[in-house]
Amino acid sequence: MLVNLKLNREISDLEAEIELLEEKRTRSQAALLDAVLDGVEPNGEDMDYFRLFTAQIEVKREKLQKLIMKRDGKI
Repeated sequence: MLVNLKLNREISDLEAEIELLEEKRTRSQAALLDAVLDGVEPNGEDMDYFRLFTAQIEVKREKLQKLIMKRDGKI
């Protein structure tokens, strides 16, 4: 029971972290889209941030899936 509570807490924390990263990624994504629509070269810094946040989100989602499977007894 205590293990499930700990896992639920970790899952909740990871979901919050992912949500925050997705908000940050959306800002850089908007800047990239704006540049594309204006027909100008996107800012390299915006591209770097977008890639960085996307990579971090992917890692955290993988970890989240593993924790959920562990909690549900599928591992």
